[in-house]
Amino acid sequence: MTLPNLVESIIIVIVIQLAALGITSQNLQQYKTIVATSGYSYAPAGTSAAGSAANAGILVAVVFVSTLVLVWLMSRRMVLSFKVLIFASLSLSAFLLTMVTTEDVIWRYVPDALQLPLDLVASLAVVALIGYTIFVKSRPWLSDAILALVGAEVGSFFASTLPPETALILPVAFSAYDVYAVFKGPLKQLVGMGKGIVLAGMSIRAGEFTLGLGDIVFYTMLPSLALFQLSLPISLATMALIDAGVVATLVLLTRKRLLPGLPIPMILGVALLALLLYY
Repeated sequence: MTLPNLVESIIIVIVIQLAALGITSQNLQQYKTIVATSGYSYAPAGTSAAGSAANAGILVAVVFVSTLVLVWLMSRRMVLSFKVLIFASLSLSAFLLTMVTTEDVIWRYVPDALQLPLDLVASLAVVALIGYTIFVKSRPWLSDAILALVGAEVGSFFASTLPPETALILPVAFSAYDVYAVFKGPLKQLVGMGKGIVLAGMSIRAGEFTLGLGDIVFYTMLPSLALFQLSLPISLATMALIDAGVVATLVLLTRKRLLPGLPIPMILGVALLALLLYY
């Protein structure tokens, strides 16, 4: 690893984080309306500390089972089914969240009669590009750009519509799962079964390093949470701590083929936000 490669990687992460902050700022009122009118987007076990821990545990369990399904599909050489499952999960999130983001922009500049059609066209275009990169031809720059957008949108949405306690516990829970998944769990198997297929729709290239889509979601979620709950300066401070953790992880990654991307950045980011929100 050279210094220019490391700088390139962290710049890519910073650009995605700033995009998420822009999305969060753009959708701030929409997200507040969603929470005020229909409640938090995800809180099946409630919003207490125990409930938030249970909420995080449920999501980790869902991800674990989903990964097992993907491993099973790859072990049976069911490549098309594998791609369909990846496409379905990505396109649903991308369509709905792009609708929210573009709607808030379009209504300011476009006549009422054209707002919904343009919103649908923009959202469907993102879905079409996801399908193209998964089913037709994998163009790394296009795939990376689309997945970066989806990761930023999901991170922003989670930060703004999850209960604050769940939003803090979730990165910690997934960091623990990340350690297991990379070293012992199904993710290690998945990566080894067919890199060109497995990583399509699931990761982006940040310079000479590969970051999972889940990494991107959480790298963007905590700064967006700080922006939503506190202020822009604290959001930028949170981003700086997370990125310092990313740098540390990438440096360590030069000594190993695989490393979990979440633990160090999430420990730093969550520690700062928990301190400012609750003490």
